[in-house]
This record gives sequence, C-alpha cells and structure tokens, in this order.
Amino acid sequence: MLFQEGPAETTVYLIAGYVVIFGAMFVYLISMIIRSRNLKQDLLALQELEERQK
Repeated sequence: MLFQEGPAETTVYLIAGYVVIFGAMFVYLISMIIRSRNLKQDLLALQELEERQK
C-alpha cells in the first residue's frame, strides 16, 4: 500500500558528492602548489634585485 517501499537508493548521490568534494580539494591543492612555486620565484627575484642594489 502506501509507504511500503524500502528506502530510496542514494548511493549514486553519495558517490557524486565524494567526487565533487575530492575534486574541489584536488583543485585547491594544485592551486596552493602553484601559488607556492610563484611565491618562491618572486622571492628569488627580489633577492636578486636586492643584491644588484648593493
């Protein structure tokens, strides 16, 4: 009759949620790696400029 079915199958949504979350974390991690590399390059450039001015 009414409400005699089992719980809804939501495994696909669970997996999709994990894919989205881990995808976002991966993009954030790559972003942090790129920013760190750029920061190191900027620091080296500033150090070279400082040495040239001495």
